[in-house]
Amino acid sequence: MIKRVVYFLLLVFFIVAGIVLFNTFRFNKVLPIQNSMVISGGADSVAQHLSKAIQIKTISFGDTLAIDTTEFTKFRVFMEASFPVIHEKLPRQIFNQFSYVFTWKGKDSTLSPYVLMAHMDVVPVEAVAESKWTVPSFSGLIKNDTIWGRGAVDDKASVVAIMETVEQLLKENYTPERSIYLCFGHDEEIAGRRGAGTFSKWFKENNIKPALVLDEGGQIDLQHFKDLNRPVAVIATGEKGYVNIDLTVEIPGGHSSMPLKETAIDVLNKAIVKIREHQMPAIITPPVKELLQRTGPGGKFMNRMALSNLWLFKRMVIDQMEQSKEMNASIHTTLVPTIVKAGIKDNVIPSVAKATFNSRILPGQTSEDVVNFVKNAINDNRVAVKKQTISLMEPSSTTASDHPAFKKIESITYKIVPNVLVSPFLMLGATDSRYFRSFSDAVLNFIPIQDPKGFHGIDERIGISDLKRMMFFYKLLITEKQQQNK
Repeated sequence: MIKRVVYFLLLVFFIVAGIVLFNTFRFNKVLPIQNSMVISGGADSVAQHLSKAIQIKTISFGDTLAIDTTEFTKFRVFMEASFPVIHEKLPRQIFNQFSYVFTWKGKDSTLSPYVLMAHMDVVPVEAVAESKWTVPSFSGLIKNDTIWGRGAVDDKASVVAIMETVEQLLKENYTPERSIYLCFGHDEEIAGRRGAGTFSKWFKENNIKPALVLDEGGQIDLQHFKDLNRPVAVIATGEKGYVNIDLTVEIPGGHSSMPLKETAIDVLNKAIVKIREHQMPAIITPPVKELLQRTGPGGKFMNRMALSNLWLFKRMVIDQMEQSKEMNASIHTTLVPTIVKAGIKDNVIPSVAKATFNSRILPGQTSEDVVNFVKNAINDNRVAVKKQTISLMEPSSTTASDHPAFKKIESITYKIVPNVLVSPFLMLGATDSRYFRSFSDAVLNFIPIQDPKGFHGIDERIGISDLKRMMFFYKLLITEKQQQNK
């Protein structure tokens, strides 16, 4: 009897081993290297224009805080002066004072249009961080073929590159086959409701269903796939959701010389730690799974074995992905404290302590799942948990990687980036394009820049070569003919 059990177990082992090895060796087809083009064009004025754009402080401070209308008016004047042909030839609609939609009519009105998006607003620079910048944060300094300043990457480079490209084409009297809409929001950094949230409704109400909506997002990654020895261009086909969770603790305070055993700050502190010590369950969503399938064959043998046999090694793959903050965020709904408030004086124990957690929600989970996770993790009735609704956005739908819109962006990317591998990905942040997903199945997030520097941080900057690549990319997108999808 024992021998039969042993023989049976050995048989199972060899069958499993055979399946694993078969899948591993079959999983060895690296996507081929395609011929790229020599990047041409790209006006020298693009760098100067981006430099000027950065110097205008179009800052979004918060959802409920007023913007500096003087700065946003300056940006409108800058756009009109820098791109006069666009403003002469293309009708411009203004939404909520500072968001713009330009309409470039195409030759064939039966073709569904393209929507090219970007946003003009930027996040603020912390006062304590200003001294850590190599150059003043809003200087727009051009130094060593690089343009420095807040908004260089996120997202004034896209605004300027799109406008510069269209300005040149209009000067050449070019007319696109299909209509092109240029859409620029002014409040993307604070949820985008007044900008993209408004002009997207105009599209929907006028029954304009784009064949492609392209916004910021995925980029050309040279850092995270080093085993491949080639760059990876990640095109986001879906977005995580967005929700803020407020924690509030109220315990009578008093004089700091006579503290209670636990203060409001103590209880809040423990709640924060409890949440941060755990993560919500991992999910490998379809875009992330396809990224693994496309990049996996170029990896080492053990990685190929694990990725080709997720039915057996899924936990191991997840453990490995969790070692990178980017990959961890691609498989988990994240929760991180971003605001903590308590106290007014050093010798007064505060009666109220508050914290705000920002969460980016994976497709397959909801904001209510986040609230329930937070409550269960804290397990303390003294901590009030409340979901904010002002910036709430549930996870988006996903654009299929075999959609003509994805194929179009994939094809152009192969042409402008040598040796590149292109893959779908899940957008970790939130962009204005999410407002189009309810009525378009062709929403993508990608700009062809390489490993952006200082994104939402110190020393934000972009190379002039990236800007010119962006212009070439947009030119091909607008002018290249393909099998026309209605």
